[in-house]
Amino acid sequence: MTRIGPTLVIAAVLGSTLGIIIAQFLDDFGDGLLAEILGGDAVLYNNRVEITGATDIVWAGGFLLCLLVGFIALFVYPTQRGHGIPRLTLLWMVVHVLRQALGQAVTLPFDADSPLALAYATLDAPAGLDMVIAAGGGVGLLLVALAAASAFLAFTPHRKLIANGRKRITFVLWIVLIPAAASVFLAIPFFLPDAESLVIGSLPLTAVMFLATLAAAPGTTTVQGPEDRRTTPWPSGLGITLIVILLFYLTVLQGGVSLDPRLWG
Repeated sequence: MTRIGPTLVIAAVLGSTLGIIIAQFLDDFGDGLLAEILGGDAVLYNNRVEITGATDIVWAGGFLLCLLVGFIALFVYPTQRGHGIPRLTLLWMVVHVLRQALGQAVTLPFDADSPLALAYATLDAPAGLDMVIAAGGGVGLLLVALAAASAFLAFTPHRKLIANGRKRITFVLWIVLIPAAASVFLAIPFFLPDAESLVIGSLPLTAVMFLATLAAAPGTTTVQGPEDRRTTPWPSGLGITLIVILLFYLTVLQGGVSLDPRLWG
């Protein structure tokens, strides 16, 4: 009997967790890096970056870095061969990093305290431009979510698992929506304590966009899947990577690391 198998689902959960962590890290690092470039000081923590001596324009750094890395990874992804765990992990990273950037664009006019809104307020921008940016971010986020359906369906172990619309919904539910929701909880320890950041409170929103991916699955008929069953090994390497990152976050980044290399010696 052909079935999805637990290893593929677990690999998707761990891949999504790593994607969330990388996206948040790039966001904070980008803000701190721009602050250092503009003459300020930045201290990077596991769940935030604290900046002094710079104007609020530096809070656009995370948005720009996520957008840049996301688009680069988007073009790199098709060059990867096979449909193993490394490519699945890269796909999750692409989706989450773009979500991190485009999500900020969507909330720009509605959350005056968000990092991108603080940076935007320093500009002499024309009236209504923030709404245009938000609309562009919303369209981009929707396109990423819809396009992800075919990308994830390509990881099916056998073409029978996605032979019709109902089966495609089931497959995307098990390797996209459920892993996205589960990864929200697995990511929480990486951002503790949460007293000085809003990362944990915003984590549940990371799974919302994948409802569109689920909705797009029945109509995604271009992906056929392999004739012979494809097996997914246990993602032990991915699990070890997450444990190492967690230890680094809790032992090093939790105390704060200056982004000024002159202070590292």
